[in-house]
This record gives sequence, C-alpha cells and structure tokens, in this order.
Amino acid sequence: MYTRPNAPRSIGGVLDDGLKLWLESLSKTWPLALIAQLLYAIPLIMLRIQLKDLPIVPSSNALTAANAANAQLFLAIFKSPVLILTYLVTILIAVACYTAIVTRIEGVSTNSAPSLRDSLAAGFRLLPRVLLQLLVFILAGIVIGIAVAILGGIAVAGFGGAKSSLLPIVSVVLMFVLLFFILGRIFLSFIALVVENAGAIASIKLSWTLTRGNWWRCSTILVVLVIIGIVFSLVIAFANGVTVVSLGATSVMATVLTQLVGAVANAFLGSLYPAVLISIFHDLKLRKQGVDLAGRVNALAPQ
Repeated sequence: MYTRPNAPRSIGGVLDDGLKLWLESLSKTWPLALIAQLLYAIPLIMLRIQLKDLPIVPSSNALTAANAANAQLFLAIFKSPVLILTYLVTILIAVACYTAIVTRIEGVSTNSAPSLRDSLAAGFRLLPRVLLQLLVFILAGIVIGIAVAILGGIAVAGFGGAKSSLLPIVSVVLMFVLLFFILGRIFLSFIALVVENAGAIASIKLSWTLTRGNWWRCSTILVVLVIIGIVFSLVIAFANGVTVVSLGATSVMATVLTQLVGAVANAFLGSLYPAVLISIFHDLKLRKQGVDLAGRVNALAPQ
C-alpha cells in the first residue's frame, strides 16, 4: 500500500515516490487513460477506413509515406465541420478523463481513491475550470509574444546598422528563456486545480507560490521525467515503424494497428506524468509548510 511521505525528500526521493504512486494507481487509472486514448484514435481509424482509397504521395521511405497519410487524414477532418465538431467533443471528453485520472491518483495517495463514476463526475465538473485555465495560458502566451516582438522591433529601430540583424535572434532567445522560466513556475497549475479544487486563476497563483525558490529542483525532476517519456515513446515508435514497414504505409490495417498500439501503450504511460507531478506538488507543500513554520518560530523567538 502506498504511503505518502510526511517530510520533504530529495530529488531522487521525489522521483521514486512518483514512480511508486504511478505503479500503485495504475490498476485504477489505465481504463480511464485507455478511454482517453481511444477517443483520439477511433475517429482517425474510422476516417481512414472510409478513405481507404486515399491517394498517397509516392515515397521510397515507408515512414515518410505514413506521415503523409496521417497529414491527409487531418486535412480531411478540417474540411468537414461535422468531423471538426466530433473531434472537438472527443477531445473534451478525453480532457475530462485525464482530469479524472488525476483525481484517482490523488485518492490513491491518501488511500481513499474515489470510484470510477465519482472520478468521471469530478472530471466533467472541473472541465470548465480546466478550459478557462487553458484559455488564460493561451492569452498570456499571445501577450508575451506580442510584447517580445514589439520590444524587438523597437530595439531594431533604435540600434539600426549591422548589429540590428542580431537583435531578432536575441529577442527570440529571450522569449524562449522567459517562457521556460514561466512554465517552470506554473506547471503545477492543473494539478493544483484538481487536487486543491481551486479556481483557474487561484491554482496558477498556488503553483507560482510553491515553485518559488524551487525552479531548478523542479526542472531537474521534469527533465528526468521527460527522458523516461522519450525512451518509452521511442519504443512505441519503433513498434509502429515495424508495423508500417511490414504492412505498407498506405495500408488501412497499418493505421488501425499503429493507433491501437499507441492507445494501449499510452494507457499505461498516461498516469506516469500526473503521478510524478502530484508527488512534486505535495513535496513542495511540505517544504512551504516547513518554511512557514520556521518563520513563525523565528518571529516568536526573543530578540
């Protein structure tokens, strides 16, 4: 049985705790993750079957041809308002499922995992807040992009000459540095929204507060997590590549099998990221509580 740590842990300890939480919650989360993945895959499979005679640009490279086929499938979706609406609905349901996954993992961490029905109910209840939070992120990204572009333009106009050619590059680099910093401060916003039942803005503020002074620590954990995900994705890509080469890039069966293999594999990987993020979230809360307690003790101590 999983036991949540009651004291802050090292970077390795947080990762180890996240992996334990993932394995402990896997039996309760894989059905939801599989549903979410199938919601992405089934519309593509059905469309591919309908367009089995879809002409593909000839290519000696099977994977290149397969990518061309997938690109044409998405173009076919965007040409049909009905397909666009259907795909958007499936994405919304998938987001609700993912929110339900986080709810169940948090329940496992407290040894009180909600039922599948209650988890899904929570996922749909929180869906408006999740979408609002996503909208806030999109608008913030647009504002930051416009601000950097304006500053870059002003700098170019102000300096002029040969040096001005370097300023757009510097502006882009600075924008990416700023975005990485901000992402490192708000990456727990979704977890805070679900775990703390916080509002869309309040959860962003909570993530910003918890990550203060812990940016590098969190970044290190996330880099390791991303590496694990990349390795897993490469294995899936290799399996899909073998399928494409064996059956042919334009084969309907190849499309079906690659989508299903990806759905099943991601059903098991789908709960890894939120499990580790939840472990980071609770570790940072313990650290903040320790800092706050130390501050109160120092305030009461005689001067």
